[in-house]
Amino acid sequence: MPEQKIINKTLDTTTTTNNKFKLFFKIKKMVMNDTLSKFFMNKHNGIPIWFLRQAGRHIPEYFEIRNKSDNFINFCLNEKLIIESTKLPLKYYDLDAAIVFSDILMIPWAMNRKLNFIKGVGPTLKPMIPDETKILKNINISQKLEPLKTSISILRKELPQSTSLIGFAGAPWTLACYMIEGQSSKDFINTRKALWDSNKWFMELIDTLSIYVAEKLEMQANAGADILMLFDSWSHMIPSNFFKECAINPTAKIISILKSKNITKPIIGFPFKAGLSLIDYSYESNVDCMALDWTVNLDWVNKNLNSSIAIQGNLDPASLIPSKSCHLENIVLSILNVMKDNRFVFSVGHGLTPDCKIKNVQKVIDIVRNYK
Repeated sequence: MPEQKIINKTLDTTTTTNNKFKLFFKIKKMVMNDTLSKFFMNKHNGIPIWFLRQAGRHIPEYFEIRNKSDNFINFCLNEKLIIESTKLPLKYYDLDAAIVFSDILMIPWAMNRKLNFIKGVGPTLKPMIPDETKILKNINISQKLEPLKTSISILRKELPQSTSLIGFAGAPWTLACYMIEGQSSKDFINTRKALWDSNKWFMELIDTLSIYVAEKLEMQANAGADILMLFDSWSHMIPSNFFKECAINPTAKIISILKSKNITKPIIGFPFKAGLSLIDYSYESNVDCMALDWTVNLDWVNKNLNSSIAIQGNLDPASLIPSKSCHLENIVLSILNVMKDNRFVFSVGHGLTPDCKIKNVQKVIDIVRNYK
């Protein structure tokens, strides 16, 4: 099919679906799969750009908003604060998407895992004991997270139509890591031990979480999210012989559930530092786009990953910290040059850090916008 016909078909699809999808890939290839044909060119007719954790602690006003709530959980359940936080980075940056403010651990919270966020420590939960802790099922995730649903509906009405709204969830493996360890960990040894010693119980937990994650994503899509993202932040902790069971299959199941509910929003998968397992993930998970961390060589990506899906990434967030970012432009241009013939979203390889510089983020956006 000629490129112009693909573009026309894309625009027709956009019209008939009431502009559901506004992710904006610059179409450069002659052929693409049906799902990706629903991604379209952005308002700049160029490479779309947004940043993970763009509404984070590097923006001074964030703390003013955060201090309006007595704790982080209530913060994530306050419609007004969710909306305010989601919109905040758009005051500073020319971005193609707003990412709804929430936290991946709201599903464990909904499962009564006694979630707390402790300053200087991070999230803590009541640890699950393999083969002993009952896995709660039939929880109404949508009902528990009703403020998030309402916030997304309001945001979709208030944001410009040219700005996509991204909803997200944590992947089952990553959620299980927190729920079993009870907090973050350098090696998640208890989680890995449970995988080996209590495999039946562990896979039941993964399966249950897959259902809850799908429900959360479905809720966000129905509320107005244009794009859905799945964060597997601890996927690099999965033993290689279990990667398909713990990362790829749950992702494919989540997407299958969504499709069975007529949810066809584009889905971005982020298997963090998954190494060679990225290859199988790109072909078997059924995601529409893969987000990559900063350790992944993009020339290798072009040679090895599924060329029918889009790629997001993968600037090192640390490059945005120095006051004098003398190498930043060359780094950004090198990424753009390697990915110029791909369906590509420019972003960081993980979240923006609290100490990154606003001027550096703005500089990156300018470079991407002016790239030809």
